[in-house]
Amino acid sequence: MFDVVGVGLNAIDYLVGLPRFPVRGEKLRMSSFAREGGGQVATALVALSRWGRRCKYVGNVGDDDHGRLSTRLQSLEGIDLSHVRAVPGASSQFAVILVEEGTGERTILWDRDPKIRVSPGDLPFDDIRRARALLLDGHDVPAAIAAAGAARAAGVPVVLDAEKVQEGTEELLPLCDHIVAAGHFPGLLLPGASAEEGARRILARYKPATSTVTLGPRGAFGTDGREEVFSPSVAVRAVDTTGAGDIFHAGFVHALLDGLPFREILAFANAAAGLSCRGMGGRAAIPTVEEIRAAVLERKPDR
Repeated sequence: MFDVVGVGLNAIDYLVGLPRFPVRGEKLRMSSFAREGGGQVATALVALSRWGRRCKYVGNVGDDDHGRLSTRLQSLEGIDLSHVRAVPGASSQFAVILVEEGTGERTILWDRDPKIRVSPGDLPFDDIRRARALLLDGHDVPAAIAAAGAARAAGVPVVLDAEKVQEGTEELLPLCDHIVAAGHFPGLLLPGASAEEGARRILARYKPATSTVTLGPRGAFGTDGREEVFSPSVAVRAVDTTGAGDIFHAGFVHALLDGLPFREILAFANAAAGLSCRGMGGRAAIPTVEEIRAAVLERKPDR
C-alpha cells in the first residue's frame, strides 16, 4: 500500500541564473547554472518521499539520456517506479529555466514529446485503489479521469494540481476531492473570475471538499464551504521560485494525510512552498518537516 500514487509530469530542468532578464539580441553572462529533476507530480513525490511517505510515480519517459536521468533521480529518492515506461524513439520532457537574481522569478521554456503521454492503459488501478491519496496534475486528461474515477470509487481522496484547461478538464474536476489551482487557472476556466472568486465558484460548481488557489508571494486562498481561509506566505529570501507550486501540493497532501484541519493544511503547504524558494531548482531546497512546522509556528494565518 502506498501513501501517495502520483500520475503526471516529470522532467529534467536546466536552470540558468541571470543578473537580469536579457534583452533581445544581447549576450549575457550566466551567474549560476544547475541541472535538476523537475515536473509537477514527480517533484511533489520527491518532497513527500523525503518527508517519510511511501510514494509511487506513474508516468512515461523517452529512451534517452533525460529519461534515464529522470528515472535515476526519482529512484534515489525511494519512489516506486514500476509503472514508469520508457517509450522507444521518444524524447523526454525537459525545460530551460531562466531565473532572475534578486527576485527569484523564473521564465520556463519547455518541450514535451506527445509520444510520452500517459494513457489509461498505463495506470496501476489496484495500487490507486489501495493508496491513501492520489495526486494528479491533469495534463494527460483521459488518464487523469480514469485514475480519479478509480480512486473516487474506492474512497481514495483525489488531489488535483490544476494548471491548464483542456478538452476533458470539465469532466475531470467533479472527480477531484481537493482542487488546488494556480492563481491563473480560475480565469481560464471561468473567464473574468478573479482567483479568490474563482475558488468559490469552483467549489459551488464542481463540489470538491476543498477549493484552493495559490497566489505566489501573497500566499494562498481556499474554502471548504464552511470557512474561507487566506493563508499568507512565509518571509524568505527567494533564490528561485521554480517548483514552489509543486512543493505546495506536496505539503497539502502531507498535511491532508496527517488529518489536519483545512486551515492548518494551507498553512503547512504555504510554508513548505515558501521555504523551497531558498535554493536553485524545485528539489534543491525542499525543507524538512521540522523546518516547515517551525515556520508555521512563527506566523498566525488570518481569517
